[in-house]
Amino acid sequence: MADQISEKKRGAGSTCPSEARVGFADRAVEGGYFPPRASQRGEQVPKTALLEIGVEDLPPSFVGEAFRQLKEKGEELFASAYLDYERINTFGSSQRLVFQVVGLSSRQRERFDKEMGPPQIMVFDEAGRLTPKGRDYLKAKGTKKEDLGIEKLEKGSYVYIKRKKISQPTEKLLSSLFCELIRSIHFPKSMRWGRGDFSFGRPVRSILALFGEKMVRFKIAGISSHRKARGHRFLSPSYFSVPTPQEYFLLLKKNYVIVDPEERKKLILRQIRKIISSLRKNYPRARIYEDEDLLEELVYLVEYPTLFKGEFDQRFLSLPQPVLKACLRDYQKHFSVGDGEKSLAYFVGVREGNKDHLEEVLEGNRRVLHVRLADAMFFLEEDKKTPLDKRVSELKEMIAQEKLGSYYDKTMRLVKLADRIASHLGQSKKIKEKVKEAAYLCKADLVTQMVKEFPSLHGVMGQEYALQSGKDLEVAQAILEHRMPRFSGDGLPRTEEGAILALTDKVDTLVGSFWAGFIPSGAGDPWGLRREAQGIVEIILDKEWQISLDYLIRESLKLYREKTTGIDLKVKEFLRARIVGILKEKEVKTEQVKAVLKAGFDNVVDVVKRGDALRSAATRSEFKEEVIAIVRLVNILKQAKEWGLRIPEHVREELLEEKEERNLYLHWKKIELQVEKLLNEQSYPHAYQILSTLTHSIHDFFEGVLVMSEDQNLRLNRLSLLSKIGKTFLSIADFTKLQVK
Repeated sequence: MADQISEKKRGAGSTCPSEARVGFADRAVEGGYFPPRASQRGEQVPKTALLEIGVEDLPPSFVGEAFRQLKEKGEELFASAYLDYERINTFGSSQRLVFQVVGLSSRQRERFDKEMGPPQIMVFDEAGRLTPKGRDYLKAKGTKKEDLGIEKLEKGSYVYIKRKKISQPTEKLLSSLFCELIRSIHFPKSMRWGRGDFSFGRPVRSILALFGEKMVRFKIAGISSHRKARGHRFLSPSYFSVPTPQEYFLLLKKNYVIVDPEERKKLILRQIRKIISSLRKNYPRARIYEDEDLLEELVYLVEYPTLFKGEFDQRFLSLPQPVLKACLRDYQKHFSVGDGEKSLAYFVGVREGNKDHLEEVLEGNRRVLHVRLADAMFFLEEDKKTPLDKRVSELKEMIAQEKLGSYYDKTMRLVKLADRIASHLGQSKKIKEKVKEAAYLCKADLVTQMVKEFPSLHGVMGQEYALQSGKDLEVAQAILEHRMPRFSGDGLPRTEEGAILALTDKVDTLVGSFWAGFIPSGAGDPWGLRREAQGIVEIILDKEWQISLDYLIRESLKLYREKTTGIDLKVKEFLRARIVGILKEKEVKTEQVKAVLKAGFDNVVDVVKRGDALRSAATRSEFKEEVIAIVRLVNILKQAKEWGLRIPEHVREELLEEKEERNLYLHWKKIELQVEKLLNEQSYPHAYQILSTLTHSIHDFFEGVLVMSEDQNLRLNRLSLLSKIGKTFLSIADFTKLQVK
């Protein structure tokens, strides 16, 4: 067992997390003594740190997310520990997660604590000399004048003492950092083993931890760290000592492990191109159908990929292409092959290992695939015997979730909700009828033998069986599209009917799950609700529908008998997180995202357009002065609100006494109607461009006009003018959330 393999110890190892301390094993290890390299003798020379977490097979879907978390949490931990480094890399597979820190400093960087003291005027006189109280202060604190600094606060300028902190060697920190890093990784589903409460995606079986030539010693989940790595599970299954992080990669490759997933991906694609080249001798347009998800799964699943090409019986080409692909992919993890858009009776598989006995492997895969394809043909013929609409009643026996009821209950909710959404969007009577029929039929394929065997074909077979049952093409297409997008990067519904039904299905799933208490937390999301929420936002944006999230949530909740307060707010906040993600993908900065969301996000199309406009406006050289003017205006309105002042709706021109307020008013009246029209059209870049022309008038107003006049009529009239302008700016974004430099 990997956890029984450990290095001879000179002392007790540390335990994570509370007892964590670093211990570095001498380099006298099994396999010989490795003398230190000259380049690493100097204490200040940066080194490479390496952590390998050896695990039982993780689901491939867990691996990519684990890499992301390792990198992000690693960057956070090393930054908070004041450790400098060149870069952090992650590698590995479903069998090992590898964390590498290149160019890691030997000590924490120099830093100072700031100890706040008395006001500046107590310590220094006007000439900057120490006062008697200042000298007493230095004496009491045991410090020198050179160690003092001045910081300006809201209540005035204060003195502080700069105290240098003792920096720790990196080797004394790595044990606890590695422990915390391992514990920080979250998985959709975790396991516990042994007696402790530690959990991970799958049981941890070994831990390699190095800093330069030295081993970082600690213990977690009953596993003691060491400097051993394991080779390929079949081709070189024994453990071997790793002298340094640099040699780790070479030694793994010698033991048939390609630890870099990008390198494995390139190797797979290179072999695919070679296979395609051989096929094109007979099939000029031969290609392997793209399947990024399958490619990623295989990249994380195998550590030494070897591809092979096989052939199956031509009679199975009569199966619908999606069924053929599902048979190859879902059970065998094989790529499908085609000649243009026409399927070919070939498959391409990936073996974990080298070419030895590859013919036997190929024959075994061919036999299993033959059985699967024969089953699929049988299922297809059996399913055709019952029209799709006759299957809807069978959904009563298929429970979606105990509290949410059966799939028949869900179908009835979809029929009602889809009709309401289609009407709200102003769709024609014809489209509404098609949507309603598709909503009634879209879950019926769940009870067919084909979908029971291949769940990924839900919707695909619904379309197939709807057409065979004589349904309209638009209805069948909507059934196919109602599950789109199914995953990140998937296509969106092309038809209006399909988009409405897909939106309806996702809203019902999301709202119903929250209503039933299935709310995602942390990395856990067993119902895939983040994907559903992302789909809702993407569909609305793609179709540019002016539809309220509040309306969608409210109409969906009406279909549940029991009322639960606060669910609407939780669902909307969940959708907010998806909108944030989309805005960031569009390179809208974090503070800009906060600003536009503060102005409202009920209309998804509207908030994204405002985010784009603000991002664009922020690139202008005049933006800083514009924001300063807007924020000054908004802040005085906030102050008036805090004082409980009731600001009149209309500005009285006869009360505009000062030249600056008259100029601002006239400028505003000149652009008011044009800006209002542009805002209604959601032409935010143009609207902001015109609004920004008020900047100088606003600055002049504040320089020449006392807003909070003692005369109540003047005060309220000036606030009324500012309120009209301020509300217009705030309809785009809350500019007080922006930081301009």
